[in-house]
Amino acid sequence: MASRKRHILIIRLSALGDVAISVPLIKEYARQNPSIRFSVLSQKFIAPLFEGVENLSFIPFELQKGKDGVMSVIKFASTLLKYNFTEVADIHNVHRSRIIRYWLQLHGIPNKVIFKDRKSRKKLVRSRNKVMVPQKSSMQKYEDVLTSLNLKDLGFAKRPVPARKAGESMYRRIGIAPFAKHPGKAWPIECIEEVISRLSADNNNRIFLFGGGKKEIEMLESFASKYPNTESVAGKYRLGDEVGFMKSLDVMLTMDSANMHLASLVQTPVVSIWGATHPYAGFYGWGQNPQDALQADLPCRPCSIFGDKECARGDYACLKAVTPEQVINKIISVTAR
Repeated sequence: MASRKRHILIIRLSALGDVAISVPLIKEYARQNPSIRFSVLSQKFIAPLFEGVENLSFIPFELQKGKDGVMSVIKFASTLLKYNFTEVADIHNVHRSRIIRYWLQLHGIPNKVIFKDRKSRKKLVRSRNKVMVPQKSSMQKYEDVLTSLNLKDLGFAKRPVPARKAGESMYRRIGIAPFAKHPGKAWPIECIEEVISRLSADNNNRIFLFGGGKKEIEMLESFASKYPNTESVAGKYRLGDEVGFMKSLDVMLTMDSANMHLASLVQTPVVSIWGATHPYAGFYGWGQNPQDALQADLPCRPCSIFGDKECARGDYACLKAVTPEQVINKIISVTAR
């Protein structure tokens, strides 16, 4: 009796930035293993990021609105049995992904799960006696899960990123994504506006603003109408097309946010601003130059892995210490490379 063809389910339900980190890795493993089927389980709107590889498919994780309890997740997990998975790679390891993998395990489907090393992370962000040691990158942790499924170790997370072709525009094309999910990651909006104002005054520059959500879109539209050479692209593209647009940029200014990772997917250089969080936590943009991370050297930093903790000082000095002058100078220097 012939053995069943391998079909690996990879679970990463959220968030956008963390899913984006996994994209080049998963695509490469699928390309290098054409005899194996791969499926990614994640939020529906993320699907375009995984297009273009024949043996890689996407399964949207969808629950009925207001019904996200254990039984609803189990009911969803039951629908996955029809795909005849042979293995599960849980690169998320949260409540919902655990339910899914445990349910599939009950039906004879083995799994491997990410090791997040929370103890080391806590040492990095504790208030005293911080251990400032770079943690293993998220991409490396994802790759560890895949290789634990007896896939050949491609060493992808440690490879240099392919060289990016220079843009052909006569202008310096600058993307700016000013928002972040948590206050500990968000540079003051008045600083963002100053950067837009000063950069847009140079007719050699073209500024493109990125964001999502009604209030953010309205704010970016107001900036675009107020300053020359500035356009808001917020809400105008589906995710895959927006990432394609980022590829045309010479540089992208972001926070520690999903846009940093989306720009990294297409090898666009990113200037990133860091406050409560730190690149050492393992979430730096794939292939980005460490020198392009702007951050203040304060003894309280980092205080949070995800930026969701309130500032112990109450003033977010870490973010305010990064000046518009620093940001503008870094942007210009990156585009001059």
